Amino acid sequence: MALSEQEQRALREIEQSLLADDPKFGASVSGREPLGGGIPSGRATLRGSALIVLGLVLLIAGVALSQMSFWFIALSVVGFIVMFAGGVWILKAPQGVAPQRAHPATGGQGGRSGVGLRMEENFRRRFEGQ
Repeated sequence: MALSEQEQRALREIEQSLLADDPKFGASVSGREPLGGGIPSGRATLRGSALIVLGLVLLIAGVALSQMSFWFIALSVVGFIVMFAGGVWILKAPQGVAPQRAHPATGGQGGRSGVGLRMEENFRRRFEGQ
């Protein structure tokens, strides 16, 4: 649904006042400056995932061996910290460029296979027929 001219003008005024009050937040909301809008790079994701798996192994090993010695509980805590660090690493990783997908209205395929397109067609036919 399109906005009326008056609504568009009001929206522009709100955006300009937002940019004047808080330029960093205003730019992130208006989409002029990509602040973390991409996807993490592959290496950072792989390393972060490896840290999460290592932390999980340490956590489980510490819990399993905690009956033998009190120090294995510390191993569980270290495992949790390593898992947390892996998650933070993934979230704080330098952002890559998100892949551009074609919009369905433009007739682009969007990188889907033939099976995906057929499933989408069947789905649309079911709900448009009702």
